[in-house]
Amino acid sequence: MLFSNLLLATIAVAGIVHVPLKARDISDSPDVAAHLAARGVDHDTQKMGSIFYEAEIEIGTPPQKVTVCFDTGSPLLWVPGANSTQCEQPNGCKSSFDNRKSSTWKYNRETHNWGGIGNFGVDTVTYAGQTLKDFQVWVSKDKMANSMGIFGQSGSDDPTNSFVQGLAHSGKISRAVYSLNAEKPILWRNKATQGVVNNVYYGGFDRAKYEGPLTTIKVDHHGGYAMPLGGLSIKGEKVKTARDHQIVLDTGGIALTLPNNTLKLISQKNGGNGVWESGYYKVECGSKPEITYEFGYTKIDVDLSSYVLPSPHGGCRLEGVNPAEDNKQILLNGPPLISKALLIYDNTRDTITVGKAKYTDESDVVEITGDIPGAVKYEDWLAGKPLPEVSSTPTSSKTSTIPASSSVTPPKSSSAAPKPFSAAPTTSKVAPQSSTLAIKTTSTQPKPQPSSTQAQPSPSMRQWCSWFGTFCISVGSY
Repeated sequence: MLFSNLLLATIAVAGIVHVPLKARDISDSPDVAAHLAARGVDHDTQKMGSIFYEAEIEIGTPPQKVTVCFDTGSPLLWVPGANSTQCEQPNGCKSSFDNRKSSTWKYNRETHNWGGIGNFGVDTVTYAGQTLKDFQVWVSKDKMANSMGIFGQSGSDDPTNSFVQGLAHSGKISRAVYSLNAEKPILWRNKATQGVVNNVYYGGFDRAKYEGPLTTIKVDHHGGYAMPLGGLSIKGEKVKTARDHQIVLDTGGIALTLPNNTLKLISQKNGGNGVWESGYYKVECGSKPEITYEFGYTKIDVDLSSYVLPSPHGGCRLEGVNPAEDNKQILLNGPPLISKALLIYDNTRDTITVGKAKYTDESDVVEITGDIPGAVKYEDWLAGKPLPEVSSTPTSSKTSTIPASSSVTPPKSSSAAPKPFSAAPTTSKVAPQSSTLAIKTTSTQPKPQPSSTQAQPSPSMRQWCSWFGTFCISVGSY
């Protein structure tokens, strides 16, 4: 099932822009299905299907609607060119941009990226009702490693190639910060996932959508938001890890990635005795495995029941979880974890704030102008400090309550989703902008094999990795 952002209407409620979504079954789009099957993630030894957020933006003058992957795992805007050799082939591209038909397109340079050759230039870009002029766009000339564009949201200081930085620089939001929260959990191989939408608030967050502590964590600004993971636990037992892991919460197409020793403990705790059989860990049929991600004071439980499937050898096994070597540093995790959290990505301060998701019709949107209201520091947790008493009353924010009746469910149940730039962020207090995203899924079956020998990436190498983590672009390559 995929969900397309069709920009059918824009509804302004208390300064928040809602963009409705319409659901389409992926069987209606065989070209997309074939593309997704070929583009399955290949981390370590396993391939898996995809779950990612899809949005629609407008590029050029007159505006051309382009479908893109809303990707927190990379920066920049990359789109297939309508006149590229790939897009001229039948079903070669899901969506494309024709820069020849835009009067505001300005060519910059030709570069090699995303598996092909393309042109960097600038043009007018509109998303969530907000327009930025002279925004950087890379347009493919021959081929691109995927059939749809990538709308990167991760760290970049330049307002001409970071949408959130552009909003801040133009005074539309107070600083380069945005948040994500889902209306329901996103589950693998579960039809309940159909219609689940994700809310994006540029410049603020909905403080009615979390419970428990909010923990703020420093991140690698140029690493796809890689941040330290405090630990993993299964039924209260802490997993003994071979190394400290970092985690990337990537909307660009990752399900769940877990170290092999973690998967083995899940098997042991759920009737499978840690047995590895024909490429999968065994579990008891009917078991309800759960894993807890620990982000300092914030702990997030993820239900793994949908990954328990019958084995052709008898009994049941875990399918669909992406296994990683025990010594792998960075674990990429997507919507199944992201949808269980409230996330605040602060590009200005290089932090991510994490809270446990609360699914409610209530809404209390807070504009972020200073510190995140109620947040505590991950560094304090590392230092062993107890969780402080935190007031829920914001001291430097503006609140805007959105009535539940303003939500749009699928398509009626959503409540709407790089040269360095050194100028200080504006301090104007404009109500946060919001848009709505939805997820799209396929069900390609994984074939995992445990391994512990693959070399780790150099910690000094800075790359942006996107589109299911398959393609990485070194800093400075563009």
